[in-house]
Amino acid sequence: TMKTFLLFGVLIGLVSCGPSSQPDYAVKRKMYDVADPSKTKVKVSLWDQKAWLLNGEGEAILETDVATGSDGRNTPEGVFPVLERLEMKRSNLYGRYVDQKTRKVVVEKAWEHEGGPPEGTEYEGIGMPFWMRLTWDGVGMHEGHFEKRVRGSFGCIRVHKEAAPLIYQKTKMGTKIEVVKESLVEKLAWKEV
Repeated sequence: TMKTFLLFGVLIGLVSCGPSSQPDYAVKRKMYDVADPSKTKVKVSLWDQKAWLLNGEGEAILETDVATGSDGRNTPEGVFPVLERLEMKRSNLYGRYVDQKTRKVVVEKAWEHEGGPPEGTEYEGIGMPFWMRLTWDGVGMHEGHFEKRVRGSFGCIRVHKEAAPLIYQKTKMGTKIEVVKESLVEKLAWKEV
């Protein structure tokens, strides 16, 4: 009947609006398109596990879920100018050993491996696309895989795969990335435009 069909549609809508464990992002496209990369900045909240790209007027033009460090590998707080930018960087600290000929993974987590590289293998660092270095001891902001609201990096700020290139395009060397402990959701509340 029509009532059953409508009720089913409402239930599907309610289920799909529930909280998701998948990271997400949003962009105010018109404001983003005209933002000047020499005037933008990024704010990251450790509490919220979110980052915001701000235009020159301090307005949030992009909001994304992120994952920061945990278990003694905390993401440092402070204001960090971007020290290095690379569209594709591979980690020299975290990677795996792969067979030199077949490229098959021999040791998944090289940083947990004891001794030298297994014979016939070579080190392959984890890919960190859209890399922006914050510290000279290895902390940066880059695209990465993560679960929403789970601190799971080795100290870096992992960014949603679709948001990372957008942030990268609207930043430059020296762009300020501010990492704070407190929530910024109220301050940078997403307002419809």
